[in-house]
Amino acid sequence: MAMPRGRIRGFVRRPTPEEVTGLGAAEYLNLTEREAEQYARILDQTFAGVDRVDELPAPTPPLIYTDRDPGGPVSDTDDPFHAFIRRCHVKGAAEGVLNGLTVGVKDNLAVAGVPVTNASRTLSYTPTTDAVVVSRLLAAGADIVGKTNLDDFSTSGTGESSWYGPARNAVDPTRSAGGSSGGSGSAVRSGAVDLAIGVDEGGSARIPASFNGIVSIKPSQGLVPSHGLTYMDHTIDAVCPMASTVELTARMLDVMSGHSDRDPQWVRGKPSPTSAAATLGEGVAGLRIGVVTEGRDPGLCEPGVLAAFESSCAALDAAGATVSPVSIPLWTDAWAIETTLLLHLAWLTAQSDGTGYSHLGEVDVERTHAFGLVRRMEADSFPPFFKVWLMGGRYLHDKYFSTYFAKAANLRRALMAQIDAAFGQFDLLVTPTTPQVAPVLLDRPAEDPELLARGTTMVANTCVLNLSGHPALAVPSGVDPETAMPTSIQIIAPLWQDALTFRAGAVIEDAAGVMPGGAAADVAPAGSR
Repeated sequence: MAMPRGRIRGFVRRPTPEEVTGLGAAEYLNLTEREAEQYARILDQTFAGVDRVDELPAPTPPLIYTDRDPGGPVSDTDDPFHAFIRRCHVKGAAEGVLNGLTVGVKDNLAVAGVPVTNASRTLSYTPTTDAVVVSRLLAAGADIVGKTNLDDFSTSGTGESSWYGPARNAVDPTRSAGGSSGGSGSAVRSGAVDLAIGVDEGGSARIPASFNGIVSIKPSQGLVPSHGLTYMDHTIDAVCPMASTVELTARMLDVMSGHSDRDPQWVRGKPSPTSAAATLGEGVAGLRIGVVTEGRDPGLCEPGVLAAFESSCAALDAAGATVSPVSIPLWTDAWAIETTLLLHLAWLTAQSDGTGYSHLGEVDVERTHAFGLVRRMEADSFPPFFKVWLMGGRYLHDKYFSTYFAKAANLRRALMAQIDAAFGQFDLLVTPTTPQVAPVLLDRPAEDPELLARGTTMVANTCVLNLSGHPALAVPSGVDPETAMPTSIQIIAPLWQDALTFRAGAVIEDAAGVMPGGAAADVAPAGSR
């Protein structure tokens, strides 16, 4: 799938007048024969600029950490929870705040020299540069030791769509590790790695954190660079730290966060790195904490999840916070809004061959080329959600223009305004992270409609913050007595106040304990790679 870093084709073949007529028709233009000939000549002149771009040498960022072993696939014996797609090793700096810690990287992020599969049966590609967050973790002394399992192209919440088989929950391997970053959650919980990178577009890092009883934060939108990712949309993608404790997650966020001019996310200003770890001892005395009533609805949440959530709220109250309810009316409509947006935005990202337009970040030319080939040659191998976005996005665009996108975009802004208004009364907001504990995995292949239905039942409280951009920390809140599975609380802060979530997270962790839930079973789970 690789292509040379020099010239792509050597020239752009010019369209004939007959081709220009067809191009015009595709854009609703009724060109006369004379007009087609004129525009063929104009395009000939215009494409001279494209030829010049082809002649210019491509910038090549330096690769600093060169002690790399790309490794290979992992056996069930060595990886009983299917947490990894590949084991590899990239040695980080000799010194740093994360020195000696190991990291698993979700296999939709670039690690130079290591194939990116997206857990798909489509052809992989091998990047030649690291994602910004990977470079920062290596510079902080961490070692990359594997690429973790995920849902196929990050498009579900249970892990069951992975071409490599689902990641297994490290508390109970008959249950889902969550998705789409399930392998990262399972790898941390099982102790296979100290830290992991997840990616969150509707809850995809917080859901595995909840199901496995670990910690993760979806940062403020734009705080952590998404460079090097297989993108869904630049206003929704979020790269997230995942770890066993609040303190380790805070340290990881402090390393990963901050401005990068390679980042395609568009934010106003240049975000500074956090200092979240320094706030952990400050407690919550005097903080006003709002319980989002729509997020703790007994009709939505399982009894064990609600009981643990109430215990966490009681712990915050006992630590000196004031805890009271608040309503955010559009909360329950967030998934409808995000679905409508993704039908347009994910479709548009696919039209750009996975790059996304209208940003100033660095673009991986080889990845764009590889995605373009896959998009045109292997679309039948895309997962069901991706196919829905492609077909549904095309249909809405062709039949209804961008009208539904426009309304959903404005509803997104209204939701953001409602959350910001709540922060006029409260310092933090809380909900259960997921309304249920990890579900039991299917023991048979599933048809696409079933995978689609199972993959969205857990996003009710998480997708809201992907739309609004606010930081949201998932912390274990206890154990469901019926299943012995972990439960989780979500702590939400105003934009750019990510560190504030960790103050409350530390209090809840002290009350609930680290990585609660049943003991991991020593079994080789069913399924094949």
